[in-house]
Amino acid sequence: MAQKHWILVANASQAKVWERTSFNEPLVEVIDWIHPESRMPASQTERAPLGHSEAGRAGLAPRAELKQLHRSEFAKTLAKYFHEAVMNHRMNALALFVSNPFMGELLSHLDAPVQQALMAQHVLDLTSLNVSELDKRLRSEFRL
Repeated sequence: MAQKHWILVANASQAKVWERTSFNEPLVEVIDWIHPESRMPASQTERAPLGHSEAGRAGLAPRAELKQLHRSEFAKTLAKYFHEAVMNHRMNALALFVSNPFMGELLSHLDAPVQQALMAQHVLDLTSLNVSELDKRLRSEFRL
């Protein structure tokens, strides 16, 4: 059975999973997520009107907490997807190319089976690359 290596390219507002079964095979897109709430100004995602926060300034603490909450929700979504993929043998190894600080958020939600599948972690945002640029960079710089 062919090894299924997955490569996550992500930041706090978007993520793509690519699959490669061997170094000579092309990248194949597995799934694509868009999570714009993580990048929106907090005023656009606030559910309650802004008021004075515990910090004593209008709206500062709730905005920061809401942005963190959105990042955490997105990280949990990705972590759950990877858990199911490992448990269902859809993926054998996982390489992460994730922006900072979203990498830390994501890693905090990965369970033991997914952590065992991790073969590489790079704090690097490659989300702006098209598939041919990404493929070339993964092969030349990271041997993936």
